[in-house]
Amino acid sequence: MVTVSVEPASRNRFLEALRRFAAETGQTMKDAALEQAALACQDAATFTPPLPKGGGRGLSKAAQTAGDNAVAGDIRKLYVAANDRNSASAAALLSNQLAYATKTNDRSLFDKAIGKGTMQALKGLSPIMRKIANDQNYDRAFQKAKNYFNTTNPIRTEYGQGFVQELRPPHNRIKGKFGGRIGKNVRPTKVKMLVESKGDLDAYIKERQAMVGYIKSGWASALRSLPKPMINGVPKDFGVDLLAVAWINRHTGSGLGMSRVAADQKNVEVLVRNNRGNVNDIAVDARVIPLVTANRTKQMLARLKHLLGPNFRNFNK
Repeated sequence: MVTVSVEPASRNRFLEALRRFAAETGQTMKDAALEQAALACQDAATFTPPLPKGGGRGLSKAAQTAGDNAVAGDIRKLYVAANDRNSASAAALLSNQLAYATKTNDRSLFDKAIGKGTMQALKGLSPIMRKIANDQNYDRAFQKAKNYFNTTNPIRTEYGQGFVQELRPPHNRIKGKFGGRIGKNVRPTKVKMLVESKGDLDAYIKERQAMVGYIKSGWASALRSLPKPMINGVPKDFGVDLLAVAWINRHTGSGLGMSRVAADQKNVEVLVRNNRGNVNDIAVDARVIPLVTANRTKQMLARLKHLLGPNFRNFNK
């Protein structure tokens, strides 16, 4: 739920613009409020991360790409595939695993780390380690490694040794330590964890990328729950740009958003809410609600300027 507040001056300016907007466009306050609430949902999704470089454009394909890249980047801060030939750290991490295996006399882990000769294809492997990895006599290779690592102290990860089979639990625990989001320049673990297969790591990244747009979808859900405003007796759709974004609306079953409308002859109250819109302070950090309020005020004034023409200057005073 977004719980950020709006400065009184901004709130009052918005409400005054809304009252004048309703009066000058011939709408009831209820319909004007419904129109702006729908557009506010769209604005909130637009200003909520993920966002492309430079901000804004939160409904664009570039925003989805930014979200996908952020997910992949976070996961790759934690995991390295043992058979990833393009990884600069795979060789060092496997060497550390071999050191641990020889220190604990764990032959099974040693054989897995050696990977039946595939380790020798990794870049950054030292000449001695390359000879050990290339030795087809695994008993001899194990003894060579024991001698080589005799004086070393392998580094243990905080989440156990060996290859990680279930990537989600450590990932979730580590994210939780950082409030759900791992910062750009944060090193979340002392030592990265090893995954046996690059295919397994890529599959996990793809699985988590499927959740990109989930937070924004709460605003789409709130928008869909709103009654449509009536203009000249005809129900009108607002916020349609948000409802057209596939990577956000693939989460339509989330039920994150809601609305409530109460109106009588004197008062109108329209509430829209995204129950996960401020998870891990995402909305506070991005200043979503102040941006939405400012943009709705600006857009109402821009439309009135168009409608009123020369009379707008007096109105704006």
